[in-house]
Amino acid sequence: MAAALVHLSLLAYSAAAGCYLTWLVRVSPRLVAAGRALLFVGLLAHVGAFAAAPHVDAPWRGGQLFSLIAAAAVALYLLIDLRSRVPVAGAFVAPLTIAAMVPAHLVHAEAQANAPVLTHSVILPLHVLAATLGSGALLVAFALALLYLGGEKQLKGKQGGRLLARLPSLTLVDQLGWQLTVWSFILLSIVIVTGSFVMHSESGNLLRPDAKELFALLAWALLAGLVQARLVAGWRGRRTAMLVVVGFLLLVGSYVGLLAGSPLGVSVDARNIVSIERAAG
Repeated sequence: MAAALVHLSLLAYSAAAGCYLTWLVRVSPRLVAAGRALLFVGLLAHVGAFAAAPHVDAPWRGGQLFSLIAAAAVALYLLIDLRSRVPVAGAFVAPLTIAAMVPAHLVHAEAQANAPVLTHSVILPLHVLAATLGSGALLVAFALALLYLGGEKQLKGKQGGRLLARLPSLTLVDQLGWQLTVWSFILLSIVIVTGSFVMHSESGNLLRPDAKELFALLAWALLAGLVQARLVAGWRGRRTAMLVVVGFLLLVGSYVGLLAGSPLGVSVDARNIVSIERAAG
């Protein structure tokens, strides 16, 4: 049942991406309405899959963390679109959501035992929740950054392309991306703190010299610098959008190990994330 619902959500997201991309070429309110409805149906199926999954002794496959991030990204986008009406962003978010879900169907990882002190602790659930929401927020911010950069290029080149014609305003896109970036920075800060606690409980060390942890820390440090530059130096527009793109790519680097078959996530102790996740398929 859970697997069927996950597949249904992926089909709905794919259909929504088709609607939004077609809307870029041919303007039609029906396409936008269909895209929103399909994303919402996909999200409902996705949440249903999580609810239908076994909750006892059913460890996640490593790639299932991507499924959580995809659901979080869709939910965040729908909330933003409900408030600000930016359907053009759906043409970026929907395909990225599909890309995020693919590893959930391809990557398998075995469960690992947790330290006894963590078995009934709120640290691990908080760790996973923060990683999911923080990564989802950065994914949507990345989509908005690409949208901003593309719109700005057309505006400066006086090309007047379809993308620019669909944009609400570059200022709004920049502001929405900034808000998501701040939340992503806060949530990833929680990930690093809780991940250090988990690492210490498991091995007695606060940090591990590992490439995936390095990528996550670099992403966090870059976001910290972005927040500082925006608040102190007043950075706006293209410069902040470029930093968001780089920060997202760094965070993606911390997930690459999953695609190679090793259980890793976004945090300083990603292997332990896999051991407590519950599968949706």
